[in-house]
Amino acid sequence: MEKLPWGTNSQLTDDEFYNRTDDIEHLKNFLETTSLGTPPTILLSGIRGIGKTALLKKIKNEMDSDYLIAYLDLSHSYSYQIGELDEIALMQYFYTVWIDSCSEKHLKRFIPRIKEYFQKNKFYFEKIIEFGDYPIPIPEIKDDYSGILNLVLNLPQKIYEENQNQIKGVIMIIDEFQVLKDLGKNLDSFLWFFRGIIQNQRNVAYIFSGSLNSKDTIIEKISGKTGAFGGRMLTFPINPFTKETVKDYLNERLESLNFADDGFERFYSCTKGIPYYVNTFANLLPKNISLNDKTVKQEFINSLPFLADHLKQLWGGLDLVEQKIITTIINDITERKKIANELNRTSGSLSRHLNKLQNIGFIENLGNGKYGISEIILKAWLKKEYNDKGVFPYRIP
Repeated sequence: MEKLPWGTNSQLTDDEFYNRTDDIEHLKNFLETTSLGTPPTILLSGIRGIGKTALLKKIKNEMDSDYLIAYLDLSHSYSYQIGELDEIALMQYFYTVWIDSCSEKHLKRFIPRIKEYFQKNKFYFEKIIEFGDYPIPIPEIKDDYSGILNLVLNLPQKIYEENQNQIKGVIMIIDEFQVLKDLGKNLDSFLWFFRGIIQNQRNVAYIFSGSLNSKDTIIEKISGKTGAFGGRMLTFPINPFTKETVKDYLNERLESLNFADDGFERFYSCTKGIPYYVNTFANLLPKNISLNDKTVKQEFINSLPFLADHLKQLWGGLDLVEQKIITTIINDITERKKIANELNRTSGSLSRHLNKLQNIGFIENLGNGKYGISEIILKAWLKKEYNDKGVFPYRIP
């Protein structure tokens, strides 16, 4: 039976992957300069569901035979999940992923030498414990983290130097890097420290990827004119598919889906060319019947609980103030002062909540103190819930 990959699937086969040919070629061309001793630092940005992770994993698969590639999804790190992300926990995650990548690449010759590397390092360790086949350093003074940051961030260059007869270079992919905002007031110092170390590495490329829009504050901190990597980072936006690309994709991969002209226009309006929603909604639509504007609109409304499934957990994790900010601006762009008045709070007390909602991509600051909802499916799902039940789902059972 004909079926597209579901939007939740980020590990696509070659047959499932579609288009992005130019993006892949350009990214690979940049990354291959690593073998020449001129590695790039790349910022890959795009909204949630645009297909960044699938793209990065495809590039990893295509370059894996020649390079050591470590892929980190910071949102999956244990310390982030329990709300305790700090620099030490971050380095422990980096370290573990590097060593796992070495093992998968069968670069085991390097692993026994890590202890020697630790001992030569000026940073003192309380102890070095064994975990599986490799050692884990435990810092003597938890607050003194500069040594372990130096050690872990210099590891990839050391790995290359020990194995340059087997690999052309090393690539680190840091996905969902907006998670670093959990470092709070330490974010700027961490980014500058990171940059200070890796700018001298000759054989290690870095890709920072995140679900964020061009106005996100962390973009300015990392690649803006006064940011840690300002002027030294290649910015690479991943855009939604065009109407023509979506039409060609559906005609080629799902021939049983039959749109009238106005039906396809409605489909594209509902999905905005975002692959996650294109795939999910197309799979849910009835097949082998003519789909006009009215039919697609009704099917979209019916499909919203499925289309918004990945957003419900994020919504449920918001506090009541954050949820009410969203429902206050759900119908129109709204000034911060008006939001505060609606919630009977001071404008200043909303800062933390507004920042969180921007960090997860639910709202955006449109300038002049005005905010709007940026996650279109969340907005549509909330409106449906209100229309059906007369109340927004502030508490999801």
